[in-house]
Amino acid sequence: MSDVAKPKNPEDDWKIWLVVNPATWLMPILLSVLAIAIAVHWVVFAVGLGWSA
Repeated sequence: MSDVAKPKNPEDDWKIWLVVNPATWLMPILLSVLAIAIAVHWVVFAVGLGWSA
């Protein structure tokens, strides 16, 4: 185990795409980000902190 090189960030950040294939996971990630953004906006407007505040 001692011969495994430690990652050097940010130089090795590209290696995450060897594990997370964008062809498979990009759209589900973007759709989940959209769902979170809509939920946050819904809560903010429900509390009364929208544009009229």
